[in-house]
Amino acid sequence: MNTFEFTVDGVRYSVNDDNTTVTVAGYPSGSKPIGDLTIPESVTYGGISYPVTSIGNKAFFCCSGLTSVTISNSVTSIGDGAFWACDGLMSVTIPNSVTSIGGKAFCNCSGLTSITIPNSVTSIGDEAFRCCSGLTSVTIGNSVISIGGEAFWGCSGLTSVTIPNSVTSIGNWAFRNCSGLTSVTIPNSVTSIGNWAFCGCSGLTSIKVESGNSVYDSRENSNAIIETATNTLISGCKNTIISNSVTSIGDGAFWACSGLTSVTIPNSVTSIGDDAFDGCSGLTSVTIPNSVTSIGGKAFYKCTGLTSVTIPNSVTSIGDGAFFDCSGLTSVTIPNSVTSIGDDAFYGCTGLTSVTIPNSVTSIGDGAFYDCSGLTSVTIPNSVTSIGDEAFRCRSLTRIDAYPNPEKVSTGARVFFKVPKDGTLHVLPKYLSAYRTARQWKNFTNIKGDLTEIGASTSMER
Repeated sequence: MNTFEFTVDGVRYSVNDDNTTVTVAGYPSGSKPIGDLTIPESVTYGGISYPVTSIGNKAFFCCSGLTSVTISNSVTSIGDGAFWACDGLMSVTIPNSVTSIGGKAFCNCSGLTSITIPNSVTSIGDEAFRCCSGLTSVTIGNSVISIGGEAFWGCSGLTSVTIPNSVTSIGNWAFRNCSGLTSVTIPNSVTSIGNWAFCGCSGLTSIKVESGNSVYDSRENSNAIIETATNTLISGCKNTIISNSVTSIGDGAFWACSGLTSVTIPNSVTSIGDDAFDGCSGLTSVTIPNSVTSIGGKAFYKCTGLTSVTIPNSVTSIGDGAFFDCSGLTSVTIPNSVTSIGDDAFYGCTGLTSVTIPNSVTSIGDGAFYDCSGLTSVTIPNSVTSIGDEAFRCRSLTRIDAYPNPEKVSTGARVFFKVPKDGTLHVLPKYLSAYRTARQWKNFTNIKGDLTEIGASTSMER
């Protein structure tokens, strides 16, 4: 490989393998360029004229004194990290000759306010404009096919983005934390949107998906609203409608959409992924259809605005931390299809006033109702065979109705830690002596064998 280099006008060039063209390699040691920089169409060295065809990887890395860059029409590619951390850079002119912008090419160029990506460009690399916090305007040319992962992460000044019809894929975290973004249009050419592509876009109020995009849904996708061919406009982070061709809501689908207030999930959806609505603190109502069979871990984590949830009779499991710290939750209905309540499922639901637990439940996870300080009574159904560590760490719990044979129930450490032991433990008469000697139960000082078999319909209420 030819590594011949030379310097012209304070810029270092490397001769390419063809021996006729050069790549901008950077600058001589100790002489970072400042002010305005022009990348010429060609440079002459030793009496030979060399066309400049590319800007190399990290060529001007951390040149904070650069204020503007003009790139000539001979350049076809901008390398990875070419202008990374040039935080004084305020303007860049990219010519129509450029076809690719490399990863981190303009990452952390916080002084940039606008960028026009010409029609010649076909790909925007990963993190290409990450943390360009001053960027308020982006024009993406209509030849771009892919927008890389984290391409515009942290561009908090962006208020709107128009994605051209040429784009087929938007990478993971592509617009993460673009908090100023209020609207996005997804063309019908897009067939793939990466995980959490619009995560943390707290100002997002609408996403328009063009009619004809029949493949767009949330499976392994972003927190962008899901859309199909028949619906053209859906509200983004206020009142959300998910079209009826969607079969799953992916992990982190609406993560940190704090402006989301309500969501209706259609009957086509069978699963709600992990962290699907994590941090949607403004969410006050959600309708879960009978088609849903599983609710993932932390699905509604810290949805503090939720006041009530009805879980349909198709659901068999409630994931770990599914309703963790939903402090506004006052009512939960669990159907008799559920067999397990995950670890920390209702941890910190301090406003919880009533819960119905069916006889189908066999396991209650660690910390499942930890710090549910509003609960004063609980009924444990006779179907339960295991209760996890600190599952009912509730200071106000003064009545427990327990129907299982304690010798058949596996109990974790400190199941009733902080529960007043002078409260009343009601059990079936036939198990009275067993409760008085059983681990985790024997510490109660007031155990009464006054329950009846008929009373085994289960409930938990304040």
